[in-house]
Amino acid sequence: MQKKYFLIFLNKKMKKVLFIINGMTKSNGKVGISGGDIRLFEIMKNMDQVEKHILTTTNGLSAMEKLGISCNEKTVINYEVNPGAFSNLWISILSFFKSYRKIKLEKDDIIYSSCEHLYDVLPAMKMKIFKKAQWYAVYHWVEDYPWKDKRGNTPFLPRYLYWLNRAFSGFLIKLFASKILAVSEPTKEKLISMKKIKPERIKAVDCGVNYEKIVEVRKKYESEKGTEFDAVFMKRLNYGKGVSDLLEIWKKVSKVKKDAKLGVIGEGSEDILEKINAFIKENNLENNIKLFGVVYDFEEKFRIINSSKLFILPSHEENWAIVIGEAMAIGIPVLVYDLPEITPIWKDNVEWVERFDTNQFSEEILKYLGDENLRKQKMKKADAFISSLDWKNIANNELK
Repeated sequence: MQKKYFLIFLNKKMKKVLFIINGMTKSNGKVGISGGDIRLFEIMKNMDQVEKHILTTTNGLSAMEKLGISCNEKTVINYEVNPGAFSNLWISILSFFKSYRKIKLEKDDIIYSSCEHLYDVLPAMKMKIFKKAQWYAVYHWVEDYPWKDKRGNTPFLPRYLYWLNRAFSGFLIKLFASKILAVSEPTKEKLISMKKIKPERIKAVDCGVNYEKIVEVRKKYESEKGTEFDAVFMKRLNYGKGVSDLLEIWKKVSKVKKDAKLGVIGEGSEDILEKINAFIKENNLENNIKLFGVVYDFEEKFRIINSSKLFILPSHEENWAIVIGEAMAIGIPVLVYDLPEITPIWKDNVEWVERFDTNQFSEEILKYLGDENLRKQKMKKADAFISSLDWKNIANNELK
């Protein structure tokens, strides 16, 4: 009898999950990594008892190799995605018309689109229809209407193209997805109220941090805590993530504190980087702002953040902001705009600044820099909160 059950166990096929990540962009020779990308890779690393397959681009494959992400099988679209509307459109077309005959899926297997952009949604929808598998669509953030929200002063045409892309994707997800994974409860509520999706089709999911691994870096470089930078910013460099506000804020801080130093981790388009460098030069901030670009090495990245007194995030659009939790884990206070999507998540564990008020933001930075006890109090409170967010639990609850 025991032998019989053992043979049944051996013959039982493991469920396949096809992860789709086609939107990673490359600029200045480096592939940028967003919070959504980090979330996907952590889910892949920590999800147990599934066969992991991936559909990605040349950029995605490069990032996986750099970060040590493994899978059972991979399908690669031979195209390097660049920032900008044309490249975004082209990868969406390529991903839809590519043949996926070699990808074998059964009805209980899962197609997992990692974001709500067309380049992930179109191939997921196509395979849902023709391969009859389940489609779980991750929805990070519900966009507001472009005539209401300027996305941190994003120019008119890119702003409307971005909205059209996401609006069409959202419609396809609503129509075809088996399950929608909303990253945070506020995102779920907006999908219900704005996209008119039935609540029973949506599951709110969480993000986490590599708490123990980050704490190891923190302990290793404890003597360097706050010795290099007054503040660090880490995000993709674009208008929606607050790059214009960031520069204005640091210009104001530097007028009061002449030696104030900001570290910036993240990659952006050539156009954005040109504007950043021009702003730095025009305002004589060469000694006040250091641009690192994207940093792949885990220890190096968190060593930089650890060497700062503060983490600042003047972003205009977030659904969770994993970087906030990472900064908490390394042990530095976080200052961030009071975006309604993330205030219920981080509660009073960060310093909230009135939305898009660069004057108040710079004043709060100066207040924290001048009060070591205040920094320690905020660090202690945040540390107790963040230790509960473990990727292993989050990953294995994702598809339930």
